[in-house]
Amino acid sequence: EELGHIISWQQHGRCFLVREPKLFEKRKCLNMKFTSFQRQLNLYGFRRLTKGDDRGCYYHELFLRGKAFLCQYIKRTRIKGTGVKVKLDPNTEPDFYSLPPVGSGKNTE
Repeated sequence: EELGHIISWQQHGRCFLVREPKLFEKRKCLNMKFTSFQRQLNLYGFRRLTKGDDRGCYYHELFLRGKAFLCQYIKRTRIKGTGVKVKLDPNTEPDFYSLPPVGSGKNTE
C-alpha cells in the first residue's frame, strides 16, 4: 500500500517526515498515538530537525533509506529522561543536502 502521503523519506534518504500525523495514528500496524511514537523515536536516539527544508523530519545516523541492515545497531536507551528537556542548537543540525543521496531515491521505501 502506498503510504508516501502519510510518511516518506526526504529526497536525500537521510531523514523522514510524517506528513499526516492523524492518518499515521490510524494505521493498524502502529497501534499508538503519534506523541507515543515520537517518544519512542527519542528513546532510540532519533533527532528532530528544526530548520531548513527538513524541518520536522526525524533522523538517526543508522536509519538510512535502503540500508535496513544498519537498523540492528540502533539501541533503545535504558534510562528514561531526567525530566529536563535539552534545548538543541539548530546551528549544529546536519545539512543533508550537502551529502550524497542514500538509497534508491524512491520516496516510500
